[in-house]
Amino acid sequence: MEFDRWLDQAWHDHADDSAGVAARITAEGVALAASDAHVAALARLAQHVLGEHLGRHADGRALLKRLGTHAAAGQASARTLRVLDAGLALCEGDDARAALDASERIRATALAAGTLGAGDATRAAELLQEALAAADIASLADDDPAVRALAVTGNNLACALEEKPERSAAERSLMLRAAGAARACWARAGTWLEVERAEYRLARSCTVAGDFDQARRHARACLEIVRAHDAPPLEVFFGWQALGLVEAAAGNAAGHAQALAEADAAFERMASAERESFAASRSQLAAAAIAAAGSAAP
Repeated sequence: MEFDRWLDQAWHDHADDSAGVAARITAEGVALAASDAHVAALARLAQHVLGEHLGRHADGRALLKRLGTHAAAGQASARTLRVLDAGLALCEGDDARAALDASERIRATALAAGTLGAGDATRAAELLQEALAAADIASLADDDPAVRALAVTGNNLACALEEKPERSAAERSLMLRAAGAARACWARAGTWLEVERAEYRLARSCTVAGDFDQARRHARACLEIVRAHDAPPLEVFFGWQALGLVEAAAGNAAGHAQALAEADAAFERMASAERESFAASRSQLAAAAIAAAGSAAP
């Protein structure tokens, strides 16, 4: 099997079968890697699966060390491996960042924050704040990889915490801080599309945090960006979904019904593959509308 196809399938499967994908990296992925870029891509997958999903930091570091001796490994993958290893080391309480440059240290710190986010919100918040402060001090250029790394980490942290059935006060605070950091960093490192989706993320995080005024503001900002750029139906759907879920949570059945109608109209304009992929999101929105109607009943 060609490496790129294997990698795509592994990323597709990793959330539902993290242990299985971790085993496949060793059993299949290492042998399939045929270039420096392949080694770097495999290392990123290994760090994410073994670190973030499985919490097996030492196993992740061992696999990264093995990848460093791969026949196809070169200078680019060596830099990637240094950053990933330093991030996993931080998760174990071992600071291995001394040999990294400023940008790499920030990326390693952000990676550690993202890796620990679901299990240790206090430490993750400390690391995220450290990375953001270091980025300010370093006056990084907008195209520096560390700015994008902070954007990705913030988004992923917020998303993971949103999906938890319950959140502690520390997790709630981290979720909102991470979503806000993602929005600020995507404004520097991304296009209007990433900024729009960062507003969506903020709307969702604020909704589950119970701050409905802020959630509405961010959902409407998402829709304003969509309109300003004549965005495709999928992005229109996201904007109305975000606003609809806010109104459902706030008990505003009329506002939710309007958002649902707009979301449905966008959903029908989406390509068939997109409709299939996001059918569950549409169902979630419809179910939330029913909940909103129930909460508004006398």
